[in-house]
Amino acid sequence: MPDLWNPFLGVHITVTAAGRIKIGPTAIPALWRENYKGTGNFKWTEFFEILLRSFGLFVLSNFDFKRLAVQEVAKYSRSKMVSLASMLVEGVRIEDYQTWGSPGIRAQLVNIRKRALEMDFVIEGDNKSMHILNAVSPAFTCALPFSQYVCKRIHQLTH
Repeated sequence: MPDLWNPFLGVHITVTAAGRIKIGPTAIPALWRENYKGTGNFKWTEFFEILLRSFGLFVLSNFDFKRLAVQEVAKYSRSKMVSLASMLVEGVRIEDYQTWGSPGIRAQLVNIRKRALEMDFVIEGDNKSMHILNAVSPAFTCALPFSQYVCKRIHQLTH
């Protein structure tokens, strides 16, 4: 159920090679760095920094951060995820989804100066390194046209 304004968000269903059905997102907002499972790797300083930045966006963002924050945090609930998935496919039931996998961490870049989400890749670099920021779609980062574009940028900077 993609959000057309934020297509990197939404619930999806994946059928594995073994025939198992998984409900995602495979990434949820991180409340501290390395927030992959439970409270492992928890650090108060990182947690408070993220809360402070989130509060600033909640109050001053140039996009609908309030709605997105509530919508995304709700995905920590298994029943909410299964409910959203049941709108995509018939026969999805909460009792069929009793285990909770480890999510990834979403690579969504927030421009804190503009108080807005970056909606595309941000490519930064010099003649020594190139960085692709906001790579919310791993599939697109592997696309040949995109890799050719990045290679041309590197070539321009090094020659």
